[in-house]
Amino acid sequence: MPDFLKTFYVPSSEHLIEYDSASVTTPTDDMFESQKKQLMEVEKSRTWSGSLMDTKLGQERYTRSLPMSHSKQCYAMVGLPARGKSYIAHRLARYLNWIGVKSKVFNVGKYRRELVGVNMSCDYYDPNNSDGADSRKMVAGHVLTKIVEWFRDDPEAKIAILDATNTTRERRDMILDRCLPENIKVMFIESALDDPTIEENNIKEHKIRCPDYQGCEPDTAFKDFSERITNYKKAYQTLCLDLDRELSFIRVSNITQFHINNISCNVQSKSAYFLMNIRTNTQTTLYFSRHGESAFNKEGRIGGDTNLTENGISYARKLGDFLSENSLTEIPVWTSLMKRTIETCSYLPNQNIRRYKALNEIDAGRCDGLTYRQIEEQYPEEFALRDLDKYNYRYPRGESYHDLCCRLEPIIMDLEKTNEVLVICHQAVLRCIVGYYLNLSADDIPYIEIPLHTVIKITPVAYGCERENVEFGVKSSVTHREKQTAESIEQRLLSAGVISTCRTNSPGEVHSDSETESV
Repeated sequence: MPDFLKTFYVPSSEHLIEYDSASVTTPTDDMFESQKKQLMEVEKSRTWSGSLMDTKLGQERYTRSLPMSHSKQCYAMVGLPARGKSYIAHRLARYLNWIGVKSKVFNVGKYRRELVGVNMSCDYYDPNNSDGADSRKMVAGHVLTKIVEWFRDDPEAKIAILDATNTTRERRDMILDRCLPENIKVMFIESALDDPTIEENNIKEHKIRCPDYQGCEPDTAFKDFSERITNYKKAYQTLCLDLDRELSFIRVSNITQFHINNISCNVQSKSAYFLMNIRTNTQTTLYFSRHGESAFNKEGRIGGDTNLTENGISYARKLGDFLSENSLTEIPVWTSLMKRTIETCSYLPNQNIRRYKALNEIDAGRCDGLTYRQIEEQYPEEFALRDLDKYNYRYPRGESYHDLCCRLEPIIMDLEKTNEVLVICHQAVLRCIVGYYLNLSADDIPYIEIPLHTVIKITPVAYGCERENVEFGVKSSVTHREKQTAESIEQRLLSAGVISTCRTNSPGEVHSDSETESV
């Protein structure tokens, strides 16, 4: 595949060059050189005006990845209270956002507190209470309207997750009647639980701390919420094949058994796959670390497969001490196939060490082994385009951050099933993994600070995760580089000849020539 098709940004879809592997089996650089020149001339002829980030430049590019579903979808949760619906909804939204499917959770309880108020007693949820039933129906309708508006206002919106009980077929029909006329596909996700111990723990750990019971005694709150569940049970109608065969749904029983019916697209299949790998134990900690400082880190070069420096070896020894002092010598250690991570592991007391090719650093292609000054001199066009959209930019004959996330998806699934682990890998890899756990956007992931000689602890809390850095005081090179301003990016594109005029004549912010900036 010619390099420019992997890396070149084009202004609009009519200028995209399609590559058909069936009709062109062995494309060469010469075959596409004229098209490349044409694309450059098209872009140079454009007059640059308005905000850089509001243009199409950089938003469309050649890609061979299979498209996700472009349809709008509503995932409607189903189940009694304290069944982990909100936990599943937020975890699923985090995963979908990470793989590039824009998703948002709409929690009906939150809207109910805004519209009706807090401190609603358990009687409010009694199906025989007509006033309460009408009120809850009104809130549900309001949230469905919010979902429709979100899809209308945001063309990138893909999945709305309706976090509510939706325990009756009447309520589920209401969701279908509101969504289907708006061309919003609906899939139901039911969380069923028959273990009273887990139910009790869920109430005590999460529900009695919610705003509905602020200032209430724990015992009183526990009793009221238990009565709320009893009232829901009076009208609860579970999803079943006999009555709901035409619906798309996933029924999760005790987070261990799955009934999947009428799945109709790639995103729904990936959602089901994720749910089957979700971890139930939230009382755990994941440890992440880059390798010790390498020779290329010290020289300001990217990529490569070099050994550790003296500082890197010192960090590896300190890391081994940290594991021993914190009784972590029995946890598994995952590492890449690169020398610098393997050498770092050689100083650890842990014996359960596994190597994964998927944890290798991002492939810098032709730029591998170069400093950033050399890249700017040899490939000015690439150097400029990378800052325009760092997440989607692909190195010549190399990878992008998006490619890296796709490669890391099996690792994420394994991490979801792991209670405790230390992962030793690389900066770009850890940006993608940490970005997943912190639910960060694709724009933010390439700029997450992942310093050398630091252990990153990720601990689940409620519906998210917390990050803590542990440092050992070992010196290292600084490899982090801040996100550039729009003015600075414009100047680089102008200097590289990608655009002909800049929206301002001011030089903007001068970019850094540091040779230790990040991959």
